Amino acid sequence: MIKQYIAKGKKYFKYLSLLNHPSNQGFCSICNKETLFVEYGSGLRDQYKCIKCNSIPRHRALIDTIKLFVPNYRQILIHESSPGSRSSDYLKKECQNYSCSQYFPDITPGEIHRGFRCENLENLTFSDGSFDLFITQDVFEHILHPDKAFKEIARVLKPGGMHIFTMSWYPELQHSRQRATIENGEIKYLEKAVYHGNPISDRGSLVTYDWGADFVDYVYKHSGMSTTIYLHIDRSLGLDARHLQVFISRKCYE
Repeated sequence: MIKQYIAKGKKYFKYLSLLNHPSNQGFCSICNKETLFVEYGSGLRDQYKCIKCNSIPRHRALIDTIKLFVPNYRQILIHESSPGSRSSDYLKKECQNYSCSQYFPDITPGEIHRGFRCENLENLTFSDGSFDLFITQDVFEHILHPDKAFKEIARVLKPGGMHIFTMSWYPELQHSRQRATIENGEIKYLEKAVYHGNPISDRGSLVTYDWGADFVDYVYKHSGMSTTIYLHIDRSLGLDARHLQVFISRKCYE
């Protein structure tokens, strides 16, 4: 497929280095263009990229899910915690009522720091029923008290509102595995420490949970929200990878 791009002219010379990478043509839901999806490595979730916007499968899966489950997403009140991806850029551009926040441990929640409102998912400062849609991307494997975070997200959602999110999920685990906790202000490691990338910290983000088959029950127990797990694999849309499930938790109507 890449050879077809190169054959079109000199402006495609930048694709020469990709000749040895598997690729396929398709349509990207983020840049809304016909494109080429290239496998830069075996870890497709982070390495199967659109050559035009550089999005990866989990970004496209989130937007694909929002378009399907929330067709009026451009008009509703949306908040995203810990943005920093191509999908975040898309939502900011397309949605007139989009807002976002980051968590800075040393900043008072509600204050603006480095261009972001500081918010702690475990203790949000927003009023009850503030949003129609709450978004998190690969956040809930890094939270020390996810029970509090799910309860808080449910609180700030309007009745019928949704929390749509991505995370690594291990359905082969019958019970979710807690990897770290906090005692007297100190992190206590229950498993070998694992860190993922963090867009606002070079230290990375500690993985605190490996979520398993009991995850949906956990969300319901602590928030009262029912959760749908949606998986769409389609190479023509650049959707193929492990851990590509998108989770849709809905707050009940009162």
